[in-house]
Amino acid sequence: MIPAIKAGTWGLAFMKQLYRTKKVIGRGSKKAASFAGKHHAGTSKFITGVSQKTHKGFGIAQRKIRKHPKTSSAIGGAIGWDMLDSD
Repeated sequence: MIPAIKAGTWGLAFMKQLYRTKKVIGRGSKKAASFAGKHHAGTSKFITGVSQKTHKGFGIAQRKIRKHPKTSSAIGGAIGWDMLDSD
């Protein structure tokens, strides 16, 4: 397969994974905020604020990946290679 086409495919797969991760983080933070709300109101507000900022960050990342799928795939590959090739 042509590498440029495969890179775009990997970029879109990366975007789908971001969406799944966003859902998991949202559910987890909602549970944590509800638990903390019963015991510590300030902690609940902090968790909710962090969750909202994380949600916005994922949205920004998704828009960038949609706009530049090949670049995002290259960056993801570089990060993956760096993780595998750590000396």
